[in-house]
Amino acid sequence: MNISKSMFKNLSRCKDFASIYDMYVFRNAHHIKEIEGVDVASIKSAVDTLEDGLFSEEHEKAMEIFNSIFDEETGEDLTISTNAQMEAYAEYFKELEVFAAEYIKNNFDGELVYSEDTKQQKKYEFSVNGNTYYCYLDIYLEAPDGSIKIFEVKATTTNKFYRLGKSLKKQVGDDALGYDKYDSIFYKDEKGILRLKENLDPTLLEDKKYRAYRNKMFDRFGSDGTGKYVYDIAVERYFIENSYKDKKPNIEYYLVVLNGDYIYDGCRDNEGMRLYNQNENGNDLITLVDVSKITEEFLEQIDIDRKKIEDRIEERVIEGRCVGDHCELKKPSECKFKKVCFKNTLCDGSILEYINKKYAFGGKDTGYDSLSVYDLLNQGCYKIDSIPKDYLGKKVNQIQYDCYVCNKTFINEEKITLAIKSLKYPLYHLDFESYGCPFPRYEGEKPYTQSLFQYSLHIEKEPFVCDKEKDHYEFLAKDHSDCRRELCESLIKNIDLSNGGTVIVYNEAFEKTRLKELAKIYPDLAEDLLNIRDHVFDLLFVLKGNSKMFYPLLSNELDSKEKEELAKEINYYHNNLHGSYSIKKVLPIFTDLSYANLEVHNGTEAVYVYGLLPTLTDKEYEEKYLALRKYCQQDTWAMVEVLWGLRREFNI
Repeated sequence: MNISKSMFKNLSRCKDFASIYDMYVFRNAHHIKEIEGVDVASIKSAVDTLEDGLFSEEHEKAMEIFNSIFDEETGEDLTISTNAQMEAYAEYFKELEVFAAEYIKNNFDGELVYSEDTKQQKKYEFSVNGNTYYCYLDIYLEAPDGSIKIFEVKATTTNKFYRLGKSLKKQVGDDALGYDKYDSIFYKDEKGILRLKENLDPTLLEDKKYRAYRNKMFDRFGSDGTGKYVYDIAVERYFIENSYKDKKPNIEYYLVVLNGDYIYDGCRDNEGMRLYNQNENGNDLITLVDVSKITEEFLEQIDIDRKKIEDRIEERVIEGRCVGDHCELKKPSECKFKKVCFKNTLCDGSILEYINKKYAFGGKDTGYDSLSVYDLLNQGCYKIDSIPKDYLGKKVNQIQYDCYVCNKTFINEEKITLAIKSLKYPLYHLDFESYGCPFPRYEGEKPYTQSLFQYSLHIEKEPFVCDKEKDHYEFLAKDHSDCRRELCESLIKNIDLSNGGTVIVYNEAFEKTRLKELAKIYPDLAEDLLNIRDHVFDLLFVLKGNSKMFYPLLSNELDSKEKEELAKEINYYHNNLHGSYSIKKVLPIFTDLSYANLEVHNGTEAVYVYGLLPTLTDKEYEEKYLALRKYCQQDTWAMVEVLWGLRREFNI
């Protein structure tokens, strides 16, 4: 079997991937020996004797797998999915590799091997036990002294690596550079390369806290995200080192990432192309992370993974119930066979609906050992009520349990009423759309800055007085030129807080952060932008609860601890929320408004469509531009409708 680096990473996810992949490739179970404890040979013989439409229980298990991979009627491949956000930035990801190659060429001596065509890149391979393992390298450099440098380009930033250390944010403030915000295990050398501090002080390896942060890089599915990048290049290193039959040369390994501290100065060349020169702080757009030592330590684990893969290929067994963090649910890298393994959770009342499920089950507050949701799924617990209520230590999860088991809705009418009565009219229902480009596009931006290109605003003069069309105001950039100031001026003009009022948003962190960023970029507009920010009211909190919003509204007769607990407690839960308070889930509960008839259905699609604007024909442009306007208008009108729905529901 030929196994690429990408396939190696998938095959090493779990014990079942190799066998499910075999069924997927060959569209049959002929190579599979066993499915969930049942001998496949017996399934094959049973198929020949059964009448049409009748299947044994064992045969149905095989059919369930096929039906999760291919459409039963059309044969369509159900594992193929698109990520609109990844597609929106696809060209920038390619550009990053080109830019990285140019950067390395300018900063290192030697012969560089790089190509946008993968098959033209430097290739390493080796064979063992009848399998051939191979990888293509993003960037390969052979120095004049014969040493080699391997560069793996990743579309992430230095921030992930700086965060491997104690936070110093409270001491240094918001304006500090990334490497000043953390007592990181990395330092920047004189060439700007991130290296482990143990290179300067080996005794750090004896420090527990230092080792704890360092160990995060060995967790390939860890929440901090560094492990998956290190594992990727460690697999590459394993392939490279095993390809040398004789003495291997001295090889260094680097991740190439975007510099989270780089601020673009707006410079362009004569043809209008952006110039990412070193900025005034001495920061380049690109930063290298030396992972030579870490990847060396990873090799033993990679060897173990390789042997497991070979055993799984030989065994051809599907055991089932092996879900976990390795499935990478809802991530760009999620397993393509998730529908096979999670088929029992694709239903109302799934155990996956539990809010904050990472901390929901067991623990000191329950008297039971803590288990992850994956542990429970692997034990066959698929539904909310598959576990006893007393296994839930958090009140929010106990509320969910009661709502599901008793088919009821949880409501704290008093708190909802207090929140809505605190509103000061006029209400400005506001929503932003942004483009988080890997490359900073405009002056003052950093990599992945959420650059605003659109806002929608509905102005509600008094309760229930707002027309969807007549009271709607908006701004949408016509192209990819810098329209941020124009957007800010339009926003300030339309939100008149001189006589008071409230700015309604849904999930305030996004809007508040954008307003703060823009205030820094445009100091002359800062007072007005920050004033808008100070008047923000989060409609999400009315339903989900929030200490900051509700603590001042609750009775002083409560003691402070009781008041704090009540303030942060949820105020509303309906089974149709399915564990989510997104506006798309909340909307159908309080209104008939729908996004179904829109061409753009969500924010991810909006980003994708905006990214396409410069490439469209005039006719396509008109259609897509209108689609963006209608979508964003729907977002703010949805907030109006939800607020009205709450008022009607509770007679406020």
